[in-house]
Amino acid sequence: MFSIPQGKPGVVGNFVSQPREVFYSGREFAQFWAPPVTVDGTASGNALNAPYTWLLWAGMPMGRITASGKYANSIIGLSGSATASGATSIATDVNTAAEIVRRIGASGTFKLTGSPTAGGTVATQIVTYSAVNTSTGVITCSATSAAAVTQSPIQPTDGSETILTLLCEVDGLQVVDQTHTNRVDVFCGRLLAGGGTINTGMIVNYPSDASLKTYIKSAIRAACPGVTFLDDITG
Repeated sequence: MFSIPQGKPGVVGNFVSQPREVFYSGREFAQFWAPPVTVDGTASGNALNAPYTWLLWAGMPMGRITASGKYANSIIGLSGSATASGATSIATDVNTAAEIVRRIGASGTFKLTGSPTAGGTVATQIVTYSAVNTSTGVITCSATSAAAVTQSPIQPTDGSETILTLLCEVDGLQVVDQTHTNRVDVFCGRLLAGGGTINTGMIVNYPSDASLKTYIKSAIRAACPGVTFLDDITG
């Protein structure tokens, strides 16, 4: 379903949006997927912008849902502390916890991508969880198969966890109708296809661990040829 005006005529509530420029030195070398590209409004969300999680920020890594071919964000949020091998709980922030419940459910599976030690080899494991405490951010799960450093990406398992592009809409992308109540699929004209220097400070859910940064940048480079990253230039 796409966004179709609903409701009575009149003025609806207004929201303030802070523009975010993904490119460090303009867009002269950037290329974008030919529009229209469909972003899944139900599957997509921005936990960092709670309670307005329906506004996706520029710089959000995006992937394609296998079943539908629609795009959604590749990272739901980051872990809040290091996770030990065999752990039966994973910490995150309360907004990410709420977004896990909204997008996946009160129980289910997600992927945790991290390295066992700082700067180590990045690996992805599937985590089966049985409960999410949205007041504390603690996720109850089956024993993890490997350790993962803090700020490890928590990702979906629908195919969109594979990073293919970055959202480059400067003013963000709303995945709701004009009432800001009903989630809808929307068309997007600015999904990165290649080129340009990315301001890594604008990448949403960009982790602090060096190996995880490399993991995310490598995924973007593989799908978007010619891209460079500011922190590779400035150190």
